[in-house]
Amino acid sequence: MSRMDCCLCDEAAEVVAEAGRRRLCTWEKVDIDTDEALHRRYGLDIPVVLIDGEACFRHHVESSQLENMLVVKHRERGMQA
Repeated sequence: MSRMDCCLCDEAAEVVAEAGRRRLCTWEKVDIDTDEALHRRYGLDIPVVLIDGEACFRHHVESSQLENMLVVKHRERGMQA
């Protein structure tokens, strides 16, 4: 979850985009200001990175932590298949 003119959101997007370039995930940037429900839910509590619908990062995304979480999620999905 993101919004325009948010430096932290831009930084988080770059970390997530890098994970996407490395084929660790697919991602979508969502502007909370275009959706009233998201705006009420997150307000100033952004950026938020969701993995499989779960809020895993708020305000700052550490690339190594993101990578570890994505690997764990990938393994969990592999076990469920």
